[in-house]
Amino acid sequence: MDLDAIGDLPMPVTYGRHLARLFEPRALLAGTGLEPIDLERTGGTLRVRQALQYIDNAIRLSARGEWYLEWAASLSDHFHGPISLALMSAPTLGDSLDAFIAYFPARVPYLHLQGRSDGAHFRTEMRALIDLGAGRALLMETPLLILERYLANVYLIDPREARVDLDYPPTAHAEHYPRYFDCPVRFDAEHTALVIPTAWRAIPNLGYTAATWAHARQQCEGLLGASVERDTLGQLHSYLAAALDIADRPRALPTLAEAAAHLFITPRTLIRRLRRLGTTYQALTDALLREHACELLANEQLKVKEVAAALGFDNPANFGKAFKRWTGLTPGAWRAAAQPASTSRQGINRG
Repeated sequence: MDLDAIGDLPMPVTYGRHLARLFEPRALLAGTGLEPIDLERTGGTLRVRQALQYIDNAIRLSARGEWYLEWAASLSDHFHGPISLALMSAPTLGDSLDAFIAYFPARVPYLHLQGRSDGAHFRTEMRALIDLGAGRALLMETPLLILERYLANVYLIDPREARVDLDYPPTAHAEHYPRYFDCPVRFDAEHTALVIPTAWRAIPNLGYTAATWAHARQQCEGLLGASVERDTLGQLHSYLAAALDIADRPRALPTLAEAAAHLFITPRTLIRRLRRLGTTYQALTDALLREHACELLANEQLKVKEVAAALGFDNPANFGKAFKRWTGLTPGAWRAAAQPASTSRQGINRG
């Protein structure tokens, strides 16, 4: 998905304010159009594209790859305002997770969160809605580390029975993760998520107060006022990604009308909401199919016709035309030009 689809959405300045304490503020804000005083304004906001720029600046300025894990672990429990209050005052651990999933994206509009249970385990999954560039690890891992710390502090659980999954290869500083995450971390996973035993959702919060919980939720609802388009985008992205996992699909992806019906809105409403984010249904489906096509083509054991079939194309020729439209290359030419990739599933465990 292109940055233009979401890059102009507002988000709180909180990350920038805290990062400015670690790095020289003007160097941190280079290229953002912001001044240091902008980070100190109560209730101030910045655009996603500005946030990505100062995250890139921070990574460039840092001397250690793992610096952001230390920073994220130091964030106090009042850092996220009413969201923190909701997490700490919810009736059960499950209610805390549901509040985090529902309300945290209002603060990080480049992420979509969803909860999913496979029976024995409950997964709080995070999916990037845009290319996060060099800041991907920081922007995906910081919320996971915050959430893990909340659950451990409020519910006194044994984090070693949980797990963090990351859908990318081990970072250059992977050996440092056990110093910050109290649960095992697994790289090259299918999805990025905090994974806990489903039974934990019923653990009661001994600090639950009905009035505080109700007030926190009311405040959190206020954070969602301008997020209809972003929520639609996140729900649509999850729906399309799930559709790719369905075997023997009659077509590559659902039609716009089918997607709108799934979201309980009209096609015209879906078109309008996507237009407000600067994108279209065609652009979203093309980006998703292109991404998955490249992932499959990187596996040299798969024939092009098998990749085409896996993506729902009725014949390799149609897939070849679509792939050339997406990338400017035929599948064969792209595979020949691509660098061979060899990644293996690895896990880093606290020890």
